[in-house]
Amino acid sequence: MIKRRLKVEIADNSFKHERGLMFRKKLGEDEGMLFSFDSPKKLKFWGVNTFIPLSIAFVSPENKIVKIDYISPLSDKTVNSEKECNMAIEANYDFFSRNKVQVGDKIKIISEGINSFILFPN
Repeated sequence: MIKRRLKVEIADNSFKHERGLMFRKKLGEDEGMLFSFDSPKKLKFWGVNTFIPLSIAFVSPENKIVKIDYISPLSDKTVNSEKECNMAIEANYDFFSRNKVQVGDKIKIISEGINSFILFPN
């Protein structure tokens, strides 16, 4: 069954942007982090101090996924958005492929109480 829903922590300030998912030993199967930026720009991420293999989706101001890539644990190799984006979503390395989320898909962000979710509608 395809869930197409990801529970996310929100990284919306410079401290949270820099820390991200660093130093964590595990991440729930359908959990991740949404990095939100005030204005669109070319984004760069890496896996330094990150122990979990991750996939990352870069999202345009139109809430459209423009690139999906992978971040290797403890890697200093940067992964870039190539286009200007105002959001990025980090999840377990197989989340996007397992849920058939691909470049061109739109996202929807919802809040339910204290929790935030990203939906990947058809």
